[in-house]
Amino acid sequence: MIGILGDIKFKVSFDGTNNKILNFSDLKLNSGANYEEHKRRGLKPALEFIDLENDIVSLKIILRSDFGVNPLKMAKKLDSYKNAGEVLKFLLGNKPIGNGEFVITSCNYGYEYITNDGLVRNLDVSLSLAEYTKVIYENIEIITKKKQATKKKIIHKDFNQGAIER
Repeated sequence: MIGILGDIKFKVSFDGTNNKILNFSDLKLNSGANYEEHKRRGLKPALEFIDLENDIVSLKIILRSDFGVNPLKMAKKLDSYKNAGEVLKFLLGNKPIGNGEFVITSCNYGYEYITNDGLVRNLDVSLSLAEYTKVIYENIEIITKKKQATKKKIIHKDFNQGAIER
């Protein structure tokens, strides 16, 4: 097995009766970090590490009916993952890529070969995935203050509140 995305298994299988090829290419992983720049008079700026960015993965898949894959059925499955915001495990071999959990942020389809009767035989797919990180709330301290009572002050009716009479 080459890898897994959700329940889609990427593999090349030639067992004599079942020939199936489902593979990906151009796998790219983009990861980054955020830094704050602090300017200093007469010196180079100092960098302060803030946090990490989510990993972004891009890959291409060729869905070919002559390789034992139904291109439109597989495209529909990828779209359903994207539309539902489903968190997918992404493994290369048996090892996770990044933290191993991703969501599909975009699917681009290229209809490469269509028969006379409109049957799609070859579909090129470009996927973009973003690392899924859970929102964790730990050690949150909420400070509440009681509302202070407002004291009423009676001001004499003849009191001039800053107006100047001429």
